Amino acid sequence: MDGEDILASSAFIPLPFRVLGLVGLGILCWATNLHILHLLGIDTANVLETRPDKLPLSLPPSPQPVLSHDSSSSLGSSHQSSASLHRPVYRLLIIYSVWVIATYVAFKMAINGDMKMMDRSRSIATLASIGALAGLFCPFNILQKRERDIFLVALRRCLFPSSKKPVYFCDVILADILTSFAKVLGDIWVSTNMLMPGGSLLMAAVDLHGWSEWMVPALISLPFVIRFRQCLAEYSGSGYTNTRPLFNAIKYASSFPVIFLSAMQKMVVADITAAKGAEEALHTTWHGEHRIFRLWLLFLIVSSVYSFWWDVTNDWGLDLLRRSPERAVEVSPTNSSSGFTHGRRHQASTLSVEPSTLNKSADVVHHSSPSYFHHQQPSHPYGLRTPLLFNYPIIYYAAIILNLVLRFTWSMKLSPHLHTFAELEAGVFMVEACELLRRWLWVFFRVEWEMTKKGMVTLDGMEMSGPREPLMIRDLSLR
Repeated sequence: MDGEDILASSAFIPLPFRVLGLVGLGILCWATNLHILHLLGIDTANVLETRPDKLPLSLPPSPQPVLSHDSSSSLGSSHQSSASLHRPVYRLLIIYSVWVIATYVAFKMAINGDMKMMDRSRSIATLASIGALAGLFCPFNILQKRERDIFLVALRRCLFPSSKKPVYFCDVILADILTSFAKVLGDIWVSTNMLMPGGSLLMAAVDLHGWSEWMVPALISLPFVIRFRQCLAEYSGSGYTNTRPLFNAIKYASSFPVIFLSAMQKMVVADITAAKGAEEALHTTWHGEHRIFRLWLLFLIVSSVYSFWWDVTNDWGLDLLRRSPERAVEVSPTNSSSGFTHGRRHQASTLSVEPSTLNKSADVVHHSSPSYFHHQQPSHPYGLRTPLLFNYPIIYYAAIILNLVLRFTWSMKLSPHLHTFAELEAGVFMVEACELLRRWLWVFFRVEWEMTKKGMVTLDGMEMSGPREPLMIRDLSLR
């Protein structure tokens, strides 16, 4: 790939518009997550622990359907029903998509295929980005303000957590989704430099140096820092007895060497360019010859394998990669009350327990009533578990394979003919999109496992209807 091809790649969809497109894809993924979970009869509002008292309600909320409410619930206020969660997100997606597509079409018409006109039309890309930010922070009761407030309040809790408050499951989901947007956060910084006075929309012309160069890996690592802190908070909240959050924190910490060693490789490219010239450096194969690359590859493999194992074993609760498939099932009688109505009624009394108590002993949901234990030999499809919310085991096997493949899409970067970030530009965009799709898939099974741990799923994989005894599952993978 020569310089003209690189510029053409940048001209087709400039980085600021690619960032806006990936944000739109993320909104679409989240809307379809909520929609499909709703179609499955899952009361997502209860599982996610969304609470109206955490939102700034100085302005009237967006109109919502009438909610069914259980007066015996200890939450003290109505939850937003699952049926009302996805529809406003779809509306927000439509508004956002119309704005981004309109500005992109205007940009393409302005440059009319002439790359020299890109920087002269940079104001259109700037307008598109500012408009998206203005819509997010708009203080008026328009543009689905309730949903924007939910996101901003949750984001504030993630960025500026209180040591006196527990880690809510919705914040865990948001932070995990942000880890899939990590590379996009770095692209936002590069895009900002492109749109600043003196910048350029041509990737080949972007020159980050000094502290600005290190802002990219710093922003990429931010979501992992958030999840690392959340894991330590859960470990502290358990009285330092539950080791699962600690091992989870190690998983996120394993990403830091990958991020910063990757940033250091750009210095290697700069050194090669200075020594051999830009044209020769463009065709120089140095992968595998440099110590930094070998270290980066080692940490990348360790982090990817560990993260895949954690996804399957701990985030989804499947037995495939577990050392022992045997699980302890605790059944405890309890004076439960029915949950909010949505499709099939289900047990939601455990939601009145603070989230921190749900993590205190290897993810066992505790009750003060007498209990008994029995060891259940695996009676489920190979490598899965009991209960299963979805009736077809092939869904789980396909999800595991897709998760593995998408976890390792980085392998395309190791192709011997790909040597510079600019050449990988289109490929990186596809990797970022694939990562968002992997996270979209991950959310379904993560929510299912959270329901199982909270006793919202019976042994036959159905949601509980009416007051029943919740299923208590002790995760023995990290004892």
